[in-house]
Formats: sequence, C-alpha cells, structure tokens
Amino acid sequence: MKQGKFIVMEGLDGCGKSTQIQRLAETLRKRGEKVLITAEPTDFETGAYLRRILSESQEKNMYLQAALFLADRLEHITHPEFGIKRYLNEGYTVICDRYYYSSFAYQGTATDMDWVMDINLKCGEILTPDLCIFLDVNPDTCKERIDRVREKPELYEKNIDLMRQIRQNFLSVLEKLTPEQHIVIIDANRTLEDVEKEILQYV
Repeated sequence: MKQGKFIVMEGLDGCGKSTQIQRLAETLRKRGEKVLITAEPTDFETGAYLRRILSESQEKNMYLQAALFLADRLEHITHPEFGIKRYLNEGYTVICDRYYYSSFAYQGTATDMDWVMDINLKCGEILTPDLCIFLDVNPDTCKERIDRVREKPELYEKNIDLMRQIRQNFLSVLEKLTPEQHIVIIDANRTLEDVEKEILQYV
C-alpha cells in the first residue's frame, strides 16, 4: 500500500487554518484521496488537559507546557488505533492543525526555545512532516477575528504584543528549519480563494 503524506498547517489563532484545512481536505477527497483531519492538542487525555489549560488561561510553567505538548504529540503519533503513523501506513493523507512548530513558537516565548526544539526534533518517535504550510496573517487582523467570535479569549489570544512575538518566533524557527524540511510561508492576508489556490500548488 502506498504510504500516505503528512501535511501540517500552522499559523496564529485567527489566521484561517481551520477553513483552509477543510477546503484542502475536500479537494483531495474529490480526487480520490483518503484524508484524515487531526489537530493538536488532541482528544487524548493529555490533550484534553492542555486544552483546559488554554481555554481557562491557566498560568502553567512553560517548560511543563512544552513537555505536556510533547507527551500529547507522541500519543498522537504512536497510538495503535488512532495514531498518525497508523493512518499514514494505511495510505491516508493526514492534515494536522498545529504540530511541533507551534510548541517552538508558543512555549518558546518564555523558555529556552532550543530546548523545546531539541526535545521534539531529537525524539526518535517524532515524524517530520512532508509539508508544513504557515499561513502568515497580520496579528492585528487575527486579534480582531478572535474578538469577534470568542467571548473569552484563550491563553495566547489575549495580548496583541504576545501574538506579535509569537509570529516572530514562528518566522525565526521556520527560517532555521527550512533547509531541512519542506516549509512554505503563504501570505494569508489575501482572499480565501487566493490562499487556497496557492496551498494546492504546494500540495
């Protein structure tokens, strides 16, 4: 059986990831591809705990957060029934909303980013995506979108200065990793249709 491809979509909250993931999945399915959409944090136990931390804006130690995200990621990859590896081995295209790049950008705001990168990239069970797409949107635009749809912003959505710092972290990390990984940065300040077309070109 043909091995599936692992695609990751990254960006700030409010950048349009969810919409573009759904559009991409629909197009690939129309072409006859088997597609799994998944996300981090996951629905596994550690992921549920992380989502509670984020939604309730709990001020947990950033090193602890980074370690929890890695633990959740490992279960996401290796779970025998619902893991990414299993779906890839069955020929699925797996599209993941966030992956270790988010750990570098978000937890890297208040930790040693090199340490966060090391514990992920040097872990033997970690998968390297076949393609990472970063949707680059003005943080002010993201904040406006979030404020329109959420009554209570999550942990990393409250402060526009923090969102700007996270964007810079993303760009710095992606530049560092680009020679080794298939990473593309797309200007997603444009129309949904224009962004969708460019994503499809890279896919």
